Amino acid sequence: MTSIEENEMFMVKQAQSVRKSDPSAAKAWILTAKTLYPNAFNVQYEAYLLERDSKNSEEAAKCFSVIASNFTNQHAELWQEVNALTNALRNETENTPEQEFYVKMYKHLTPEVQHNIFVHTISNCGDNLQQCIHSYILMFNKFPKTAATHAPRLLEMLAEGMKADPDVYQRMLVEEVLPLIQNKPPELNPLLACRLYTNSLEYYLRQIMDDEKCDTTEAWKNIFKVLMLCGQMMGWEAFLPFSKQVNQNVYWDKLVKILRSSPAGSSQVLFYATTLFIYSLHGYIRKLRIEDADVNHVLVEGFIDWTPDGGEVQSMDWTPDGGEVQSMEPPKFSATTAISQELSEAFLHAARCWQLLNTEQFQRDFSQLMLALPLAPWISRFLFDLAIYFGHRDEANKLMADMTAQSTLVQSLQILSLNLMQGSMTLQGFQCILKILAELPATSGQLLENISLKSHRHMIFLPLTKIALIQYCTRAITSRLSRMLFEPNCSDRLLADLLALLQLSPDKDVLLKQHIFNLITQRKSFNLHILSNYIIATDIIEELAFIWNSQQQDDANFELTGSPTGSSSSGATGATNAAGAAQPRRIGTRGADKGARDEFKSLIRQQIARCNENVPNLVANFITQEQLTLAQHIFGIAPPVETIVIK
Repeated sequence: MTSIEENEMFMVKQAQSVRKSDPSAAKAWILTAKTLYPNAFNVQYEAYLLERDSKNSEEAAKCFSVIASNFTNQHAELWQEVNALTNALRNETENTPEQEFYVKMYKHLTPEVQHNIFVHTISNCGDNLQQCIHSYILMFNKFPKTAATHAPRLLEMLAEGMKADPDVYQRMLVEEVLPLIQNKPPELNPLLACRLYTNSLEYYLRQIMDDEKCDTTEAWKNIFKVLMLCGQMMGWEAFLPFSKQVNQNVYWDKLVKILRSSPAGSSQVLFYATTLFIYSLHGYIRKLRIEDADVNHVLVEGFIDWTPDGGEVQSMDWTPDGGEVQSMEPPKFSATTAISQELSEAFLHAARCWQLLNTEQFQRDFSQLMLALPLAPWISRFLFDLAIYFGHRDEANKLMADMTAQSTLVQSLQILSLNLMQGSMTLQGFQCILKILAELPATSGQLLENISLKSHRHMIFLPLTKIALIQYCTRAITSRLSRMLFEPNCSDRLLADLLALLQLSPDKDVLLKQHIFNLITQRKSFNLHILSNYIIATDIIEELAFIWNSQQQDDANFELTGSPTGSSSSGATGATNAAGAAQPRRIGTRGADKGARDEFKSLIRQQIARCNENVPNLVANFITQEQLTLAQHIFGIAPPVETIVIK
């Protein structure tokens, strides 16, 4: 240490010794030292400390300016103060009294010194990536024009940080950095810009998927803003801004226009189409669940109407051997609920984008994007629905194994739908019906329109409500049984069971019911042994009464079964009673006397009195309680399953 340095340190130590006890004496020592040694760091720094401790922000700023402008970076004391200053600037709304002083002092610094502080801070951050990024953000906030020059480096640092801690750096990118550069985005390496967009998209998607309170409209608005911003960085043709009121066809038309003017495999088309796909996919998955009603929807196979036509059942669009659906045209969507139209539109928009993105020019890059984004639960459900939409039953079966955990009710319904797709219900499909009826939800719902259509294959979005599920299961059975009406020796019990099932939709299947009644009247003998237990629909009872009365004049025998005296018909199984139990009273037309006619009238009145009973529950109970007979009709065997009463 030279004599000059010794003199400097002596005077500084003298000032330090009286700084708290006698600030005026300390200032005197420092003023003398500054006069003698104006270029000494220790002297200038001690002068700054005196003003800082005195809370004199203006004078402290003057001293700090001298230090920051004239001394290099090797002084640790200086950088401790710089760090304290920048930390205070980052948290201006929640500062301590000490930090408030730094904020006031900063305001007294000249713009040049303020800017130099950030530049020097960034240069001296070393491996402290977060500190460096925060310093850039501060500089952009205080000096917006610097963003044009320094933003590319900041964005590169953010991309590096995301490799180690994606959550932290994605949040910094989306919430702090992008708003600072959106008005004047810098030119950026295309790979980096695409990477930053992917990370921003991932950030917002996690919010949408994980946070139930997330404002999804605002999230999508921000996603489209980031897409436009990254597009500007790469010189892309501008896409459309987000608006919930804009029909998705408008976005698709814009995409097609850009596609036509772009080279094959264009990154612009890839990212625009991917964003549109995910937007449509989110709309589809979200609409599958009606939030207010807490009801899920499941895409299932619709039914084709049975229509008598020269004694033959109308042909189906699917192959009977369980292969892939052969129809050249994709199926239609039936409007079963108020939300069916929105669901089908969202699904078709997503499907359209998916098909574009899986063409040869985009498939590889699109697959990599999908792996980078947290979309697995949505994608698995969508691909399964897409497979059944196109009739790819084998593919749908494989995808079902990969789908995320879902309720056994939904799984049984999907298996039933796949079963129906092949055109002939199997034992597995029938067992699924029994499982569905055993797990009916509490939400009642209502009967659906258009689950059956004429002449073409169609899909329906089935709400998971009690009545809709009973209706779908019932239709699956009646669709199968109705084909058996033209088989030789069609049994009386089959006709009776069909009548019991057809009660669910009294205004539908009029031709089918009339055909059954025609078959009954053509027979010399007919036994209807389930009447008192399950037939309560007035239109069917009136027609049966007409047949019974008319056949008293003929040689035919039309036999009904009534409940034994003192027994209740509600919830009865219709099976043969155990030995010793009261036997049901059979009422026939052949040789009927006045007593039989009175008994018949009493039975009819009894059944009509039950017309206000819950028909869906009645039909569901009929299926579960008469499952052995129904399985015998369909398969010639009886499945080993439990009987469950629907309440």
